[in-house]
Amino acid sequence: MSEIALGTLLVTMSTLVEGMGQTLLKKSWLDLRRRALWVTLGVALLLLDIVFYSGALWFLPVSTAFPISGLSFAVAVVFSWWLLSETVTPTRWAGVILIVGGASLVVAFS
Repeated sequence: MSEIALGTLLVTMSTLVEGMGQTLLKKSWLDLRRRALWVTLGVALLLLDIVFYSGALWFLPVSTAFPISGLSFAVAVVFSWWLLSETVTPTRWAGVILIVGGASLVVAFS
């Protein structure tokens, strides 16, 4: 696996973990009985996000890694829609598509 592929994989894992962490923090406000559990899991995932992103920076320039990390916005939308049943407007889905397309262009031309 090339360094760019490994770095891209680490950034992608970082965005998935960050999106889930953000979703769990929101869940902590919706499920007050288990708030401590959701906050603990959310913070643990955000710490793991730092590990993945820092690892990605070993293999990628910041000018490549940072735009790819923008996928975390799209991931948060998908997870909040799927796990929290939040309403997502068509305009927001269009934004998700644009984010994914932009990140794909960054990877393709790296």
